[in-house]
Amino acid sequence: MSIIKLVAKRLEKWYDEKGRRFPWRESKDPYKIIVVEFLLQRTRAETIEKVYAEFFRRFPSIESLATAKRKNVERVFSKLGLLYRATRLIDMARFILEKHGGHIPCDLKQLLRIKGVGVYISSAVLNFGYDIATPVIDKNVMRVANRLWGVKRQTDAERLVRELYKYGDHKKLAYALIDLGALVCKDRPQCRLCPLNDICPKLPLSKRDWRMLRKVITARGEVLLREQPVMRVKKKDRG
Repeated sequence: MSIIKLVAKRLEKWYDEKGRRFPWRESKDPYKIIVVEFLLQRTRAETIEKVYAEFFRRFPSIESLATAKRKNVERVFSKLGLLYRATRLIDMARFILEKHGGHIPCDLKQLLRIKGVGVYISSAVLNFGYDIATPVIDKNVMRVANRLWGVKRQTDAERLVRELYKYGDHKKLAYALIDLGALVCKDRPQCRLCPLNDICPKLPLSKRDWRMLRKVITARGEVLLREQPVMRVKKKDRG
């Protein structure tokens, strides 16, 4: 069995046993995926879980969110300190309603044209919402890729993740990599808990050398993807 196939099989098994369970991970609705991923920017998943059911009960569609009053959206977030997200969410919904008739695009370039939507959110929508095998790379995944394969560039991480997808469920593998980085392969890793412990070379993290894809809008309004040093974009949103 190849190393890539072994990694994929172990990750799937680990996710089945140890992966986190959030309500949006059971959804295939691109609307729910794009909203949740937007909210998850710099916010703990457990925090978003507290308002998940209420939010989608009040705003079950792009149309309902696009036409909502800001104060009504803010009310959902009032206890979480996320009031500023209300305006951004409404703006995003209005753009999708006006430019795409309320249909979440299933094309990377079209998704990237939405304000506040960057590479990560776009990839998550395609992978989890549209069942298109798309690498979903955040800093958690980069830590795993860095220690396991010595990867420092997101494009290289994406290439390896695509190889993993050949040997398993791309959604499950994407969540497994995210959770492994968040729960085990942290800055101070808990290697004894890792399903890859015996095959991982445990290469040192080199965050200053990381290059992750970021959306760049040119003066002409073109949307480009460029690999940029992660340290320079540390405090910026994913999109």
